[in-house]
Amino acid sequence: MKETWLNSQDRPIRVLVVDDSPMMCKAIEKILSEDEAIEVAGKALSGKEALHALASGGFDVCTLDVHMPGMNGLSVLKNIMVKHPLPTLMVSAFTGDGSKITFEALRFGAVDFFKKPARNGDGQLEKQAELLRKSLKRASRVQVKAARYLRVHPVRKESDGLNHSSPEEMERVCVVYGSTGSYSSVLALVPFLSQLPKGPVIISMGVDKENLAPFVDYLQPYSRTPLNMVTDTVELAPSQIYFLPSNFAAHFDRAGKAWEMTVKQRPIESSKEGAIDLTLLSASESFGPNLLSIFVSGDSFYGVTGAKEVIRNNGKILVQKPGGCLAPYNPEMLIEKFGVESAEPHELARTINKWMT
Repeated sequence: MKETWLNSQDRPIRVLVVDDSPMMCKAIEKILSEDEAIEVAGKALSGKEALHALASGGFDVCTLDVHMPGMNGLSVLKNIMVKHPLPTLMVSAFTGDGSKITFEALRFGAVDFFKKPARNGDGQLEKQAELLRKSLKRASRVQVKAARYLRVHPVRKESDGLNHSSPEEMERVCVVYGSTGSYSSVLALVPFLSQLPKGPVIISMGVDKENLAPFVDYLQPYSRTPLNMVTDTVELAPSQIYFLPSNFAAHFDRAGKAWEMTVKQRPIESSKEGAIDLTLLSASESFGPNLLSIFVSGDSFYGVTGAKEVIRNNGKILVQKPGGCLAPYNPEMLIEKFGVESAEPHELARTINKWMT
């Protein structure tokens, strides 16, 4: 899918690669150096080396290994965010404690994460490499001053017995969209959502499905309502949260008295439309004034076409306050074009709760 960046770089993006394995440092450097817009300006084999290098400045973004001897990736990240604030991408093998530490890092200000490059003979290495370069370029544009520690705690799932609504009684739908920086926005939003008897929340994230699945698993204990990642067809039900990966669009149809949501990968070759636009077009036609659309942290042009249709069909649009977004472009764009209101994630959650009860 063609993507439009916010602005051009006057010089290559300067990266510090941090990994205790010289071989992995070399592999990441090779991948990044294939893009002329990226320059590996330094490498560090330990947390101590990384902090020393960062003290000299001159870097735009950092890739940080989760598991390292001495200071692990999470400890290094905490020091980075306090002493040398810098957009940081975590590197993880997604095995054992690595997965948990990776997602904990999102709570401490990491922008994104990616799986350690691995040559497995099925063409995945090239895909991983492209995803890494894309993620790094997007991370280099975030406003790291918006990063803050998120205090979230496991919550008790609300009893199914409390929810007397059936799919046939579903009245309303909320669609949330975010891309770069949206991990922290969603982490700050979902734990505040209570039971939603009048409908579901659909969260469309500009996140590859291979990365979104483990994030949804991590988020489950912090959500009062069940979380589901969807890439096919489901019958929508109240008091559910559905996640859509990047480039997957949803279409809504009546199925008897209930509603079905069909999710398909829909690459768009336009710089002005994306999967979220198709999702909002269908949702606004289906639910009209009963659609609430919320935009959180993101850096693309996507969503304007869909937002116009939401407004035309008398739906409601809110955005996260730009100052609290790692990537404020999407909210700022919608405020400028449509004059929509903005709020902090916990306030947006309160609005969703009122909307759905």
